[in-house]
Amino acid sequence: MHLVIPFAAPAGPQCHAALERLALPHLRTLLRTLRPSGALLGTEEDLSPLPERVLTEDAYADGLIAWAAVRAAALPPFKPAAAYGLVSPCHLVVHADHISMQDPATLDLSDAESQALMRAMQPYFLEDGLTLHWLEASTWLAEGEALRALPTASLERVRGQPVDRWMPRQHAAKLVRRLQNEMQMLLYTHPINDARVARGAPMVNSFWLSGTGDLPPHSAPVLQATVLSELTAPALRDDPPGWAQAWQALDAGPLAKLVAALKSSPTPGASIALTLCGNQRAQTWRQQPRSLWRQFSAVFDAASPATILKTL
Repeated sequence: MHLVIPFAAPAGPQCHAALERLALPHLRTLLRTLRPSGALLGTEEDLSPLPERVLTEDAYADGLIAWAAVRAAALPPFKPAAAYGLVSPCHLVVHADHISMQDPATLDLSDAESQALMRAMQPYFLEDGLTLHWLEASTWLAEGEALRALPTASLERVRGQPVDRWMPRQHAAKLVRRLQNEMQMLLYTHPINDARVARGAPMVNSFWLSGTGDLPPHSAPVLQATVLSELTAPALRDDPPGWAQAWQALDAGPLAKLVAALKSSPTPGASIALTLCGNQRAQTWRQQPRSLWRQFSAVFDAASPATILKTL
């Protein structure tokens, strides 16, 4: 059992100040029982956030974690040598000084709406050598050589956030920017959007490309871990009460179960692990053998959860 928690220590000043007031007894137990086994360092400018690097064991270049190819590998028409990308229909909001993305999850697209929009957009993508495949209402698959070495920002970087700094600027991304402009014009008058606006739903006026690249031969599988994203939304809002409440729920739920699993299997071999991710550091703790003295002294020398979270 491996749990990964993004935004365990957010950058927002108000949530950061709330760290000292957190009471997380099960997290304290885990940090005193498990042993640090590895850390990843990152920056706020990285296209690939730390949780995604953890899940792929940092095997890919920044912005080229091939999530689309991983999804494609489970489909019958998968081409092992092809390059892929994930296309997320979205609603961009133009402000006076920036452009932001409404969280795509709030679009609540039906399968029929999503498929109709993809069919309308398909000819434009084909002109640039990109073929669209439908995966689900919120996510399509793009296939094409132009995606092989094109770094793109994770959807998690822009979900509900300003997108300007994450727009692809490389020369190879010129086709993406052109497609985004063309889709804005195409989608503005599309009947699906007319119907959505009439019922008060946000229109789909653009798309976000992410998860680009290809799967190298003998690539490592994605780490079998559970990502707990409950802290993400309140952390992005810099909402201390919401963030603290989400942390307490995680501590009383999944972390309490991890403690119970650790107690039922006190000897290593159960693959029990916990990864806490901040903006600049992701630290993993694992179940490993320890001497009797080390187990005794850990109770006294382990730092508090707040102290450890401040290092992320």
